[in-house]
Amino acid sequence: MPDSNALPQEPPVIPPASVVLPPLRQPVSRTDRLREALRQAILDGALPPGKALVEREIAEMYGVSKTPVREALKQLQSTGLVVINAYQGVSVRRPDDELVRELYTARAQAEPSAVAMTAARLGPCRHDRARAALLEASTLMEAGASSGLGAANRRFHRELYRACGNTFLSNFLDQLQDLTAFVAGLGWRLHATFGVEAAEHAAILEAVEAGEADLAETRCREHILSAERKLVGVLKDHS
Repeated sequence: MPDSNALPQEPPVIPPASVVLPPLRQPVSRTDRLREALRQAILDGALPPGKALVEREIAEMYGVSKTPVREALKQLQSTGLVVINAYQGVSVRRPDDELVRELYTARAQAEPSAVAMTAARLGPCRHDRARAALLEASTLMEAGASSGLGAANRRFHRELYRACGNTFLSNFLDQLQDLTAFVAGLGWRLHATFGVEAAEHAAILEAVEAGEADLAETRCREHILSAERKLVGVLKDHS
């Protein structure tokens, strides 16, 4: 007869080493793949500003239904790359002075502070990931391969601010990445300023690696405001 006072036995503990779990895999849906294809086409200029994005045409081109196309366009709208108008449909955003000023004002307020925080947090040290992005941008510039230059430059900026130690600030700046790449890429296609910006990037990195937070902040802010002035001027000249 079982002892009613006996404590219930706990299940045996399996040593962690004996537990084999499958690796996590990020599901990639048709909407995700379609969004990335359209996003890259917009950033590369294959889909220029003002280009109409017709759901039926895109669906036929990629061999999908309209549903993932519609969802992909909504997601691109949230990044600012496309605009959806109830009467005119969907189109690639057409940058203007107001957009550039608002975008670069937001960056000038947040990004230099984040870069300064990175310099203060890390102290004097070599920033290999930022150096790698800077080297890639330089290599692409020398080869005349401007299509990947925007991504390399954005990665350089991100490597500098993402080490600031503030997740909210980094996430906010991440939200501006696509729109910044879009307007900067358009500006380069209208009037190339790669060399000037490469020198400014090198100067910012020099200050960060020296641990000079105030200098890094000043150089980053000057770089952003200079880029804003150039973009506004280029857009006016080609309006």
